[in-house]
Amino acid sequence: MPARADAVAGARRQLASLLQSSGLSECADAVELVAQELMVNAMVHGCGNRPEGRFSMRATHGHGRVRVEVEDPSVHQPRPRPTTTDEEGGRGLHLVDALVSRWGTDSTAPGKTVWFEMDVPEGATS
Repeated sequence: MPARADAVAGARRQLASLLQSSGLSECADAVELVAQELMVNAMVHGCGNRPEGRFSMRATHGHGRVRVEVEDPSVHQPRPRPTTTDEEGGRGLHLVDALVSRWGTDSTAPGKTVWFEMDVPEGATS
C-alpha cells in the first residue's frame, strides 16, 4: 500500500470486513484499532511519511487467535517510550501492548515486520 492516510483507511475497512465475515465481530474494534496504529507507524516512521513509500498489512485467523502483520522498509525497530502528560503522541505502542496477547518484530529484507496476536473470544468461528 502507498504510505497515505487513505490507504490506511482502506486497509482498515478490508480488515473489518474480513473480521465480520469470520465471525470475529466481538474483537473487531480492538483488532482494527491496533492494526491502524501499526499501519500509521509504518507510514510515518517506516516510510518516512513519503507518499512513494510502501507498506503492507496481512491478517490471518486460526488456532484461537488473530494475527496481523505490518511490513515496512525501515530497519528501525519500534520501542515504547516514556511519555509525559502534556505530550500529544508517543502512546501508541503502550496501547498496542495493553490490547493484544503478544506483539513483536521480525527483521526482513529490506526492513521489518511488526506483528500482533490477539486471542479470539470464546464462541468465535474460523
